[in-house]
Amino acid sequence: MSKATVLNNVDHKSVKVDTRPGSSHYKHVNRSLVYATEISELHKEFPLVFYKDLDTEQLQLHAILGLEKDENLFIGDSGWSTRFVPALLARGPFSLGYKKAQDEGESSSAPLICIDMQDPRVNTEQGEDIFLPFGGEAPYLEYVKKALQTIDSGIQFDKTLFTLVESMDLLEPVSIQITLSNVEEINFSDYYTINQQKLATLDGESLSKLNQYGVLSLLYFVLASMGNFQQLIALKNAKSAML
Repeated sequence: MSKATVLNNVDHKSVKVDTRPGSSHYKHVNRSLVYATEISELHKEFPLVFYKDLDTEQLQLHAILGLEKDENLFIGDSGWSTRFVPALLARGPFSLGYKKAQDEGESSSAPLICIDMQDPRVNTEQGEDIFLPFGGEAPYLEYVKKALQTIDSGIQFDKTLFTLVESMDLLEPVSIQITLSNVEEINFSDYYTINQQKLATLDGESLSKLNQYGVLSLLYFVLASMGNFQQLIALKNAKSAML
């Protein structure tokens, strides 16, 4: 059971995080929830597609990591083969908590970094240091903070992205059927991408609105990311050839 506690350099001065691929379940994750704030980086590595939750009807953005259940083709024994990692996976056993502002008249809350002390990656013997010997933040914690900030700002940016693409009717089902070298066929019938023709024929006012909210370039990045399916196929075929 998760037991998150606010991170500090006194109680957690000797705590480490085991970041080896075998210490986490990431090798068995074939997709990851991602955020609008990381599209500009992740589109260079992974296919990015929209997914509509069947229960809530809410849109999500996913990075596709593998072509079958429990398969991540971008991580091996030596770690990730990509330059960028989805923030939700990069954060490790950390999360953000919020402390309500105490000052009168303030309604904002300050984010606090929390750590799950029950996570099996957390220990005091092996892994990446969180704090330096004299209490400063170790490079690993800086990496984690960036991931958490991406998630925090992304939660709000996602609302803008999804509202705009739905209001302008820019989504279309992903029409891709993958045939691997072993003749296995894979469909992505539950996913959506941007309708390129509709995007190209939007009127000036709509394009201006997308650009104003910083969304226009992201939509083209999502479209460009579809080319990464070829990389997935190559990785899958290489993996199958070794079996």
